[in-house]
Amino acid sequence: MDIYSYKSISYTALKILSNSNRLAIMSLLFDAKKDLCVNEIAEAIGISQSLASHQLAYLEARGVIEAHRMGQMICYIPSATPLSKKVARVIESLK
Repeated sequence: MDIYSYKSISYTALKILSNSNRLAIMSLLFDAKKDLCVNEIAEAIGISQSLASHQLAYLEARGVIEAHRMGQMICYIPSATPLSKKVARVIESLK
């Protein structure tokens, strides 16, 4: 990985975590070790399902989480991308 890719990944990771709801969502998903549905995520961090869905769409568009459908619900897990791993390391360092 060249220096520009590394800087880009670092910048994007910090931008993702600059929003407190996204930070809470990512922390929850990494700690859960299982997939979580929108309603579980919203309830766990105390936000509306609409806001949770908006932030989850943002995270999915950047490739840090993956979505899959379980019946009528959409559930999420962290992805295995370099960006997701960087986000996990930053979150772990904040604990």
